[in-house]
Amino acid sequence: MDALLARTSVGISELREAPARVFEQAGDEAMVVLNHNKPAGYIVSNAWMERVLDQLADRVVATKAVARLGSLDKARPISLEDL
Repeated sequence: MDALLARTSVGISELREAPARVFEQAGDEAMVVLNHNKPAGYIVSNAWMERVLDQLADRVVATKAVARLGSLDKARPISLEDL
């Protein structure tokens, strides 16, 4: 069986009938859309998507920072006046 990656779900028929109501019900959480009791997709709010993208950007920056730690001995000191 497919994993459901959200706490709440909605049937695809209900989504077709009243999409605005479904988005309102989802609020600030992800909602799985089911088609024949299998996940067909997810609905997420703007705030939820923004949080996820921020977290992904933070991971990218952290990964780059860790990778650069290995070359720290090659760094040269600079002063604020040099900037």
